[in-house]
Amino acid sequence: MTAGPPLGPGRPTPPIALGGDAAAVTMHLGIEPVVVSDAAIEQLHSACAVVTVDRAECAEASRDWWPVAMIWALDNEVAALASVVCRPTTAAEVAAIAAICNERRIPLTAAGGRSGVLGNSVPLFGGVVLDTCGLGGIRSVDRTSMVLDVGAGTFGDLLEDELRRDHQVTVGHWPQSMPLATVGGWIACRGAGQLSTRYGKIEDIVVGLDVVLADGTMITTGGYPRQAVGPDLTQLFVGSEGTLGIVTGARLRLHPAPTQDRRSAWGFTSF
Repeated sequence: MTAGPPLGPGRPTPPIALGGDAAAVTMHLGIEPVVVSDAAIEQLHSACAVVTVDRAECAEASRDWWPVAMIWALDNEVAALASVVCRPTTAAEVAAIAAICNERRIPLTAAGGRSGVLGNSVPLFGGVVLDTCGLGGIRSVDRTSMVLDVGAGTFGDLLEDELRRDHQVTVGHWPQSMPLATVGGWIACRGAGQLSTRYGKIEDIVVGLDVVLADGTMITTGGYPRQAVGPDLTQLFVGSEGTLGIVTGARLRLHPAPTQDRRSAWGFTSF
């Protein structure tokens, strides 16, 4: 198999450098953010190992690849600004953070690789950004059932490289944002990709999910041979953009990895 493109850093990639000191950024949209009290911040510290109120870190975690916001960034502006960034490493931490924010009526925005181009991971009303990148890593690879169990914070290119190298399998989901996006982002945004005509879109690949609801309740979907009468809960969360729950883990279908991987470019003299 030929070598693929170089792997990304396994963490969010800034879309463009801010035009000044990140600690001095201003908010372009001018929406008054919800104040997070010192008591709430102390409570968040008790629930999550890594919590920061550093303005520069909050500014970076509050933006994605929204093109118009890149123009604002040149003037050292972000669309909106979170007051707190929490970086959980377990689903239990995610649940505790969600419960605190729900109880105190604090806006909570889930953000992974932040590769979106529509500003959907921008914390419009401030509050807390929950960075899911600490929820990364392969949990298991079942080659009998051809199912992968993986953390939602796993970056796509690192995942695919490990699957092909160590297990000779592939998920087959290959969006243009591969080194910038996480598994949770694929699911939350109902992603497609260049190989979707072969392997399907992400809703065809997902078998089940681990999700934290707004009040901190943890649920698991999928894993049943047939659907009962009623909505497919897995598909309810696929494409929900983080509004119905925070995906912390997923079971994805696997396929044997191709024995060869070839790329080519084609040009034509006329339409």
